[in-house]
Amino acid sequence: MRRTQNCGIVVNSSITSYDSARDSNPIEGNVEYYGLLTDIIELDYYGKWKVFLFRCDWADVNTAREIKKDQFGFTMVNFSRLIHTGQQLMDEPYVFSSQVKQIFYSKDPTDEGWYVVLRNTPRDLFDMGNGSRDDIVERSETLSFLEQNLDENIPSTSTQHQLVRYDVDEDIYK
Repeated sequence: MRRTQNCGIVVNSSITSYDSARDSNPIEGNVEYYGLLTDIIELDYYGKWKVFLFRCDWADVNTAREIKKDQFGFTMVNFSRLIHTGQQLMDEPYVFSSQVKQIFYSKDPTDEGWYVVLRNTPRDLFDMGNGSRDDIVERSETLSFLEQNLDENIPSTSTQHQLVRYDVDEDIYK
């Protein structure tokens, strides 16, 4: 495993919240919990089925001190204060592998302790629709492609860009 391996996950949780104890109109919402994978546990039920649990260090998403948006709209997470550590009976540091999505964290060089959340789509995941030929034709006719000026993405030759990371060693560990 490389030292640069990044084991980030996100869990999207549906919650119900109230304004006060007397409020009779709950509001449904979603909260994303950001974690660092620390352990994988396989539960084997006599060879009939297996369940995989992920143990994570969870960032405190309940306060603005540990999660924020930057000026570009990226989510930023700070792991200095953790929740659901397993220290108390109510804490639950484990999730099913089927409940999570993989993400990556990039260290923010300008803000100590903060990491930018980078989402990705697995290479082998394809949206195949519901399986009917009509769906394939209908979706292919309605796909819109955004126009993109490639010159905006290519840096000019007069400016120099630093593309080397100095915060990690390039060693490979097994």
